[in-house]
Amino acid sequence: MRVAGDVEGLCKVMRSGDFRTARMAAELLGDIGGPVAADALLDCLERPDTYPQHLDLWVIAPLAKLRERRAVPLLLRRLRRTPSKNYGRQETLLQALGALGGPEVVRELVGRLAEPRPSKPVLDAVAALRPAEAVPALMAALWALLPWDEAHAVQVLGAMRDPRTGPALLFLVSSEATSPELRRAAVRALTELPEASWPPPAGWIPEIMLRRALRDPDAETAAPTARLLARTKRGRDVLRGDLMDSVPDRRAPYRAPARVAVTVCALVQERPELFGAAQDYRDVPTLIKLIGAASVPTVRRAAASALGAVGGAAATGALLAALGDARIGEAAARAVARLPEPPPVRELLARLPGNGDTPQRRFSARALGHLTCEEAAPSLLAALDEEDAPKLRTAAVDALAALRHRPAADRLAALVADEEEPGTLRARALHALGAIGAPDSLPVVLAAVRDASETVRLQAAQALGGFPAPHTAEALGELAAKDTDRDVARAAVRALGRIGAPAAPVLASLAQPLRPDITDGLIAALARCPGPEAVAGLAQLTRPDLPEDVHVAVAEALGSRRGAAEAAAPLAALLSDGHYFHCRDAALAALAELDTEEADAYLLTHRVPRHLGGESWRAALTVVAERRGTSAQGHG
Repeated sequence: MRVAGDVEGLCKVMRSGDFRTARMAAELLGDIGGPVAADALLDCLERPDTYPQHLDLWVIAPLAKLRERRAVPLLLRRLRRTPSKNYGRQETLLQALGALGGPEVVRELVGRLAEPRPSKPVLDAVAALRPAEAVPALMAALWALLPWDEAHAVQVLGAMRDPRTGPALLFLVSSEATSPELRRAAVRALTELPEASWPPPAGWIPEIMLRRALRDPDAETAAPTARLLARTKRGRDVLRGDLMDSVPDRRAPYRAPARVAVTVCALVQERPELFGAAQDYRDVPTLIKLIGAASVPTVRRAAASALGAVGGAAATGALLAALGDARIGEAAARAVARLPEPPPVRELLARLPGNGDTPQRRFSARALGHLTCEEAAPSLLAALDEEDAPKLRTAAVDALAALRHRPAADRLAALVADEEEPGTLRARALHALGAIGAPDSLPVVLAAVRDASETVRLQAAQALGGFPAPHTAEALGELAAKDTDRDVARAAVRALGRIGAPAAPVLASLAQPLRPDITDGLIAALARCPGPEAVAGLAQLTRPDLPEDVHVAVAEALGSRRGAAEAAAPLAALLSDGHYFHCRDAALAALAELDTEEADAYLLTHRVPRHLGGESWRAALTVVAERRGTSAQGHG
């Protein structure tokens, strides 16, 4: 009846003596919609005695879903008659009224906000409607709610998106008495205010009122506060001032905490157009001071990243100098690669030659790799021969991997095959071979999966994902099934997923017997493989003895295979009584998405358990009905 859009038939079912069946019919009418469905639901609300007992309570949500304004007077009358102790019924009525809205609903909500302690459903209904006339009453109610429902009340203020709520929110942010949780909620509410109306009117300077939140130890409070301050010139000056107060030579009583510098530097990296030499002459010199050795490493790395975002000659020079510092060299190398102006390739190349394992050579190599600079390849290859510089060799290998420099494959393969070389270097060389993907290096990578070192085997497994072939998949399957190291086995499964179709039979063979520590990766890999063999592998994971989260993941994976008729039967198996309810919900949604006759047949014949409301089943039926063009027609 639902899929056929049989509204009149469902209206008759509503009058049946079976409450559960009548309730399901009412909910289905809410899904279909149309005038006839709305009239039937409204009639039940007006004349509850002519329908199964308590059915009138279950037509409220469908009427709200249909935005049936004729229900408003009836719902308001019921709300006023409902005792305050009947919290559940009040919540149902207020949710519906919050969805329907209208002047009379707003008046009712404003009146209830004046109560000694408005309930959460009242606040939620106000947040849903966002009526401007409710703001004064909501502001007055805030102080009565703070000791108990403070975070919820502040969230409602944010949902209003009304500048008039700004002063109260700013007060909560700046007050010493505000708890960390409430301050975080107040900052989030301020971020909901329209940027066009920022800053909101306040009794004091809004940007100064935000400084306490900027210095909050919680990044979820400090970071959005920095974004709020960045909206105005005065706010950016506050950020700039706190950044300057973070430098090590600032006198201790006036020094800002290191976490402030990290927060502001992250904002500079996010919004470089608001900072830098073109906006204020102090920004780059301050950041250069912060990358100095006197700052803590976290601040130094954050400042280096910020310099890479704003750019300029001074920033470039400071970052090149920082490549010689072992503590922040990697951050500087990444920052150099992100500079907005043309990268200093010549300067980096000039730093590569030399002797020894110096940080400058090592991080110059990394920067050239991040820049994918092909000119650096000969120097990087030469660095591989410097056996007295192990860190430089590793950096050179990583840079060659980033370049995907094919002529380097033979030299890298020789590194991997030489068991006298350090295991870390051999592992990085394997990673590079996987990135390059030269077919001639495959035998060396295959041999490495039997190495005694777990690190080498792990990188070999990851590298094999770049060589899609049946014998590669077989080697990975053996690793996934038998390797004693869990991380190696998981890496092998991920690599099989990257190989795709040639790996489907191997992945399916791993489903039974199932190794528990590769289950998640196996499902994800099978989901990426096309064809019936992958579906067969997923089908083996629908056994009732497996955990619910496995079944849910399998259902989602099968549901993504739109048009695959063979996926319907495994999904139907998840609907049996031996499976959990969340799993059945996922299976119903997946069947609806398959869009096959087999899947639709399972849906239409599925027996909904009596103790469930059938929401997932109804949602699945709605998908099928919309596909067949019979939804929201309102005809019988």
